[in-house]
Amino acid sequence: MANEANARKVGLLVLLLAVLAGVVVLRVRPALLEGVRGGGGALPVTGTYHVPVLAWRDEGGGTTAGEGGTGRNIFTFGPPPTPTPDPRPTPTPAPTLPPRPQPTPTFAGVVLPDGKRLPPPPRFTLSYLGWLGPDRLPVGVFRDGEEVVAVPRGEVIAKVFILRAVGPTDATIGFVGYPETVLAKVQISR
Repeated sequence: MANEANARKVGLLVLLLAVLAGVVVLRVRPALLEGVRGGGGALPVTGTYHVPVLAWRDEGGGTTAGEGGTGRNIFTFGPPPTPTPDPRPTPTPAPTLPPRPQPTPTFAGVVLPDGKRLPPPPRFTLSYLGWLGPDRLPVGVFRDGEEVVAVPRGEVIAKVFILRAVGPTDATIGFVGYPETVLAKVQISR
């Protein structure tokens, strides 16, 4: 089997060499025949392309390549190129905003409908523990330090706070001497 593959390769190689020899004979033979007939020692011309002769001096004028024919000396700097214009548009300036208005000072406290001002309500310092009782009569449970206080809805706590509403997660506290709209929410303690 290996001999059969080698025989195929050798046959293919011989065929390719024969094709190459045929192409060379067809292309080069006419030029060789003209050279033998016509001129003795001249080289055959196989194409129409002419390679120019490069020299340091021109054949006609005797000037070197860099002296005056081109007008450029590669060893000196020429004038700088003209700058190309910037194609980007000029950016528009950011708009200026008017100055922020100064806030009007508001004093801490509660304004009553008649215009009088009350001081801010006191801070509620008790912890809300939860509620007891039926839904119609809830009782809020608070802790004041080590003391636990149970207060029904609407009652006063520590002579300063009023328990307005009781819920499962928070209690609403009002303040003695303040309108009913002034309220504070107290979340359940953990």
